[in-house]
Amino acid sequence: MNWEWISEKGTSLIAGTAGLFFIAVALLYSRYRYFFLCAAVIAFYYAYKQYKKRDTPFEKHEREIRRKRL
Repeated sequence: MNWEWISEKGTSLIAGTAGLFFIAVALLYSRYRYFFLCAAVIAFYYAYKQYKKRDTPFEKHEREIRRKRL
């Protein structure tokens, strides 16, 4: 497995999974269906934005420096 890719895209994968969860809950609870569908759309939008985010080499270097300090 490519752990670097997983660490970069993990946030988008979790948000996408949350979006699928909200869709499943929307199908089960008809009373709050539109609320959960809106939450799913927001989760999918956030997942897409995080998946398409590209870090510059400078940002990656700064992040590594912060990790080593902790």
